[in-house]
Amino acid sequence: MSRIIQLNLSELDHTRSSRIIDEYKDTKYLIVGKWGLISDAFSVYSVSGDILAKVRQQSMGINPKFDVFFLRQFVGSSVINVSMHYTTIFINGIDWLIIGNQEKQSYVIWHKREKIATIKSYGQSDQIIRLIKVDNIKHEPLVVAIAAILNHPSLVHTARLKLRELGKLTPKPDPNWENSRLLHFHCRNIFNSKAK
Repeated sequence: MSRIIQLNLSELDHTRSSRIIDEYKDTKYLIVGKWGLISDAFSVYSVSGDILAKVRQQSMGINPKFDVFFLRQFVGSSVINVSMHYTTIFINGIDWLIIGNQEKQSYVIWHKREKIATIKSYGQSDQIIRLIKVDNIKHEPLVVAIAAILNHPSLVHTARLKLRELGKLTPKPDPNWENSRLLHFHCRNIFNSKAK
């Protein structure tokens, strides 16, 4: 079962914490932390306060290395590789490959041929909002932690990004969707629209 959750990256950058909400604005997780220096980390907590996932920075520079933890267990390490327009990250241990476009801030996470998640970024009132669609809910905390380190807003100013406005997307109800109500931030339409 999959669902769409939302991360406000700008809020995370300014306050060092942010709620992760679903399409009904219900809080699903809390993410706390920062990155930029060695030993900085992002931690994802459940609503009850249990730590679910963590990414901790191990090196600095253009391609920083991160250690990835899930349910307090080390699951692998990753290196962010940045080229002119694209970002790739491979997390050894769980064999996840993250591929994305830096300008559009759009990413896909793969495990071999299986798609784990899609992360798309949108602008809303000079803020970066990430909509995250995870195919398996048990992967959500780890994907949220990874989404926090992907091209952080402190490194790229929002004005230079080519993000679509979240509020200007038009909703299209899909009769095949089990819950055909229009969502307050039009998640269904966002993930089914073609990249421009």
